[in-house]
Amino acid sequence: MPQWRAGFGEKNLSAPQLSWIAALALLLIVPRNSANAAALQKPAHHAAVTLRHALELARRYNPDLSVVRRELTVAKGELQKASYLTPFNMELAAEAGYRTRSTRSNSQDWRVGFIQEFEIFGQRGLRKKAARIGLDASLAQLSDQTRLLDGAVRMTFYETMRARQEVELLSELARLDFNLLTAARTRLDAGEINQVEYNSAQIRYGQSHRALIQGAERYRLLRSSLGRLLGGKAGNEPEPADEIKVQPVQIEIETLIEGARRSRPDLRARQLDVARFDTEIALNQRLNLPNPAIGMFLGHENNTERFIGPMVGFAVPLFNRRVGEATILAGRRAQAQDQLHAAELDVEQQVRDAYNRYMTARQTLRVYEDEVVVPARQSFGLLEAAFTEGKIDLLRLSIAEREAFEARMAYVGAWFELLAAQVAIELATGTPLETTSR
Repeated sequence: MPQWRAGFGEKNLSAPQLSWIAALALLLIVPRNSANAAALQKPAHHAAVTLRHALELARRYNPDLSVVRRELTVAKGELQKASYLTPFNMELAAEAGYRTRSTRSNSQDWRVGFIQEFEIFGQRGLRKKAARIGLDASLAQLSDQTRLLDGAVRMTFYETMRARQEVELLSELARLDFNLLTAARTRLDAGEINQVEYNSAQIRYGQSHRALIQGAERYRLLRSSLGRLLGGKAGNEPEPADEIKVQPVQIEIETLIEGARRSRPDLRARQLDVARFDTEIALNQRLNLPNPAIGMFLGHENNTERFIGPMVGFAVPLFNRRVGEATILAGRRAQAQDQLHAAELDVEQQVRDAYNRYMTARQTLRVYEDEVVVPARQSFGLLEAAFTEGKIDLLRLSIAEREAFEARMAYVGAWFELLAAQVAIELATGTPLETTSR
């Protein structure tokens, strides 16, 4: 990011008149007890974090990411459940009776049997396949949430740095307007300006002072947002500690689109959803087939008769042919296919928009560097010399300084827009661009 100095030019001043000397001296004085100093005090007891450290903290401690990560446990449990040898438990049945007989002793009769249903049509394999696809989809969703979180951290980090630069510039402007106000008071007392000109200086100072207070609060809010993204592990309002240098890179739109189609985890998750429903449809068809049930029984009758034998049965799909389940799965599969198509369109749109935003930001930054900031610096230097020679008044100089200030603020905004456009490309493609952090 560009580093700013307090002024655009430096000169050894020689004033032809005593009033000009007094005004310029007051202009360069830094007020010690003004309200600006309190507004710009650096917040205490807040950790300073680099971008890399912030990303590490967010990936580890962000609670929203942890919620998505817990889905992996659920998906692993589904895979364990699908790996059961059979989803049916053994059925055990028993009966007993007591018979009285007049000519013989009473009889105690009982019978015990158990039966187990087995799947022999590949249901277990399809169930495991669907569960594995679900686990892969959960991993893709976790990667996608990490992608979104990284983008949010980067964007908030850069915006916080921008707000800090703006507060520094607003501090310079407020200090300048305060000194101009003091100089105006001196010239008013000397009868060199009228009350209207003095009121104008007072209004400008009030506006810049208000802007400084608002800018400091915006900086605090952005640091608070960054602290929330980091899970509070760097304090409630951490401060960015990096200087980010972005080197413009050469990119091709078609290459970005192809890379996004390969790398976007949310697109991968949609593709897995379609595959999972295909597997569940095949599983539902197999579940409609009659599974065999095999068991045995043994019993005791008439006190002396004992017997044992096998049991065989089949589940006859007479009332439940799983037609409703098939209809539901077909609808879910169609929904997943439509969502996949929508995601593909979204990815391409996002990449194209991010690409155009990035190219526009590069051009805008170049315009500000070549056509705005440099001319504003030169103009202020010329007007400062004219002020020193007594050719223009203090108000004209203050207008020139404000124009220079606005150019510097716009330059900071142009740098941020380039960084934001880079983040947008990284979000759209799912892959990082070349960034140097020191």
